[in-house]
Amino acid sequence: MKHVRGAGCLILLLTLLTTTLLSACGSLKGAVGETAGAAQVTRYYTYGMFFQLEGFLEEPGEVASAALVLRSGSGEDGTLYRAEVPVSLSKKQGRLRFRSAEKIDEGLCLDTLPTGTCAALLETRDREGTPRYWTLEDETGSDKKPAEPAIEYYTLSHGRGHRKVTTEFRTLGERNTLVFQVRRSRLPADVYDIVIDPGHGGKDPGAQSGGYSERDIVLEEAKAIRTALERAGYKVLLTRDGSEDPEVNMAYTLYDKDGRVNRACASKAKLSLSIHLNYSPNKSQNGVQVYRSRKAGDAFARAIAGGLVDGTGLSYSTMAGKTVPGVYTRTFSTADLREERAKAKAKGFSFYEATTSTDYYFMIREFGGIATGAYVDGRNPDYGTNEYRNSNQGVDGLLCELAFLTNPEDLKVLLQDQRGIASSITNAVDHYVDGLYENPGGQTADLLGKETL
Repeated sequence: MKHVRGAGCLILLLTLLTTTLLSACGSLKGAVGETAGAAQVTRYYTYGMFFQLEGFLEEPGEVASAALVLRSGSGEDGTLYRAEVPVSLSKKQGRLRFRSAEKIDEGLCLDTLPTGTCAALLETRDREGTPRYWTLEDETGSDKKPAEPAIEYYTLSHGRGHRKVTTEFRTLGERNTLVFQVRRSRLPADVYDIVIDPGHGGKDPGAQSGGYSERDIVLEEAKAIRTALERAGYKVLLTRDGSEDPEVNMAYTLYDKDGRVNRACASKAKLSLSIHLNYSPNKSQNGVQVYRSRKAGDAFARAIAGGLVDGTGLSYSTMAGKTVPGVYTRTFSTADLREERAKAKAKGFSFYEATTSTDYYFMIREFGGIATGAYVDGRNPDYGTNEYRNSNQGVDGLLCELAFLTNPEDLKVLLQDQRGIASSITNAVDHYVDGLYENPGGQTADLLGKETL
């Protein structure tokens, strides 16, 4: 693939580690070792390329820090991964609650795991640094909902070919814990790497200015982006291609069985870019705005926004509210909630349990499943149902406002540099993915440092 670049040596070393360090992974003999007890996992899921879990420990004793550890054998040499981002800890009613990372797109990146089978443990350390290990037991189910299903995740190709990662709770000897299995696999026909979602469509034109419509421009931009990503080796799903009925308002078909939301979620893609254009009565307002989930970090969105600014004539938006240049979040405001509840009451249904911490944009919230609090269950008669709202495999979704349709300079770039926009976004995706390989977890980095060619 074209986008390996600086990660090439690391990928080669990780491949060598597959044969030299993981030959005994299959049996997992001794991987669990001596444990202090069991931690209870109440949620586990993927968001984009990252795995997350949450849970609690009863009577854990003194705990100064914690980490998620993957082991294929006994002792330090059997430890493959220690979370680079420390596990987040909090105490409540005598329980020590933990989550594997502060942000849903940080922590354990599944794409960087070497092939093999490994047991997952929670490692805690006291103030003197003495470690204790805890198995992970499945407590994700309750009287109100079934337990979370096993995860089947397919990595991006990125030079090593696709691999299938499965995570499930297993019995190892006398103990139960979470087990990761990574093996080479062809990508199934219905599984994709990236979703490109052109906004609006059909009878819904989106923003309009000077004889141009958002619907038409973003579709052509999305097609160009798909082509560029496919040439870089990614498998790409386009949620609409222009063949939709021009008399159907696609704003109301998002949650149909073959609508944009359900198509994107069914793809098991890792990343998604919803392509849109901004509008302002102030024609001087311009620039790139990339929206991410409130629960995510800035890295992916910053890569896309920065790629567009560096590779085209576009600039960062100067609008307030950014977390870093070009990157924004939007949640429901108090006024939004009041308005939505009034609409729901008028239509005869109870509005969802959204709060001012809930992501506002559907393509971010609904693509992410339980990670982002997807909720559309069909109660609103104007829409269908997000069949993946309870999925524990979420797509990392960004809303990309490429430019302002109402700004003459932005419009010029949109119309004249379509290829540059597509190339810039592809390079940004490459850069983001490369960075995940070039910054592996601490233990893997130690192993790589000892490896000789």
